[in-house]
Amino acid sequence: MLAGPWENASVVKVNEDVAVLNTLDFFTPIVDEPEIQGRIAASNVTSDIYAMAVPKIVTVLSIMAFPENMPNELAVGMLKGFADFCREMDAPLLGGHTIRNPWPIIGGAATGAGHPKKIMYTRGSKPGDKLVLTKPLGVQPAMAAYRMRKEEDGLEFLQDIPEDLVEAAVSGAIELMTTSNKPVAEVMQQIPVHAATDITGFGLKGHAENMAKLSDVDIIFDCLPVLRGTPALTDLFGYPLMEGEAAETAGGMLIAVAEKDLNDLLDALEKRKVRHFEVGYVKEGSGNVKVAEKVKVIEV
Repeated sequence: MLAGPWENASVVKVNEDVAVLNTLDFFTPIVDEPEIQGRIAASNVTSDIYAMAVPKIVTVLSIMAFPENMPNELAVGMLKGFADFCREMDAPLLGGHTIRNPWPIIGGAATGAGHPKKIMYTRGSKPGDKLVLTKPLGVQPAMAAYRMRKEEDGLEFLQDIPEDLVEAAVSGAIELMTTSNKPVAEVMQQIPVHAATDITGFGLKGHAENMAKLSDVDIIFDCLPVLRGTPALTDLFGYPLMEGEAAETAGGMLIAVAEKDLNDLLDALEKRKVRHFEVGYVKEGSGNVKVAEKVKVIEV
């Protein structure tokens, strides 16, 4: 075994040329539109394989649970969105399991295959590395606004924030969550990088802390790219977005790369039309993560 539960996916070496990766992820729906929810779930599941710089997913199994009173078309819609996303990523959906449950759940298990020497881990960042993030932050406040707009008094609660900012945050979050990280995995196969992880439920700082502790370094963030409209929503809802602690779903990759390879990495991401932001740096330390006091916040 090359990696266990401390990584984004387990890694088992089969022979000198092949390692098998496995990951599992599921959660309750965060949007009402079933096909969009299915795509978000598939994006989140496959991202843990792509975070290991493995673009080849050989199989996906779906996990579905829903209550007896939920219309079947909603379950079918979620499975359709999940399957469509997997097909577009050339990640075959070959089956799965469905149960009755008091609340709906959607997700799955993904199996990837790659060369043992080409797999990227959360550990491995080095002092002097630059940090690159491939998606902006802000899903948690954006989806809070999404839910609030559906409440009876939600519009009144949001009345002090311009509607165009609310819409930008919500639509931006949905686009972000349904965008695959596969192109980033392909880039990491070509450009030498030291460490990588995707940013999901523990937020930017939480996942960075895992990288810092496993690498025995300190990480400093001096730039936070966020979805347009989410700073105002953060002030309203009180989420710790500006501290790098708000939860994300199907977020981008945080990549540690040597300064000499930074431009090559950015150029390769640009060619694949992947958003990218230089967000900080790595220094000698003992596993600490800090967001700079005068951190630069950019809305995109």
